[in-house]
Amino acid sequence: MDFTKIDGLLKNIPFDSFYLEATFQFKLLMQLAKIYDEDRIFPERSIAYFQLLGLTKKEIDIVLEQDQRTAIELKMPMNGQVPEQMFKFVEDLAFLEELKASGVFTQCGLIVVTNDSNFWQGAKLDRIYAPFRTGSVLHGNVYKPTGKGKDAVYHRLNGEYKIEWKTLANRFQYFMVEV
Repeated sequence: MDFTKIDGLLKNIPFDSFYLEATFQFKLLMQLAKIYDEDRIFPERSIAYFQLLGLTKKEIDIVLEQDQRTAIELKMPMNGQVPEQMFKFVEDLAFLEELKASGVFTQCGLIVVTNDSNFWQGAKLDRIYAPFRTGSVLHGNVYKPTGKGKDAVYHRLNGEYKIEWKTLANRFQYFMVEV
């Protein structure tokens, strides 16, 4: 899969404030089916199907089985909880790193779409906020920012990821990271 095609596909989706992550997933699947064999696109694929166990998550949002096997995780946070959702993005990246390291997946990527500007701007520019608001590199141990387990629970990222927000219609922005 050519991740550069995702930019164009996202621009074809008419995001609005009533979208849910499931709507985003469905609309993206429809766009993907226009350019890839729809019989080789699988939403919500269990990792057990690939005989993978003990990973960070149990399902992959979208699997494409074309010339190579691709895993895509999606996030569409629309209800605040900014630092917690940022931590969920990191969890997805850690999961995608596990999938890629398994050798079962050649390509892995995370796509985040939101209209909540608190994800890309705000007064807090340190800790978990920095990579999403200042463009600093996301890597290493990323600690849970709030609640029980704060500063004790973390996800380890082996790769380095630069978050670059891009504009969509209706005040939505997105970033995409390939693992």
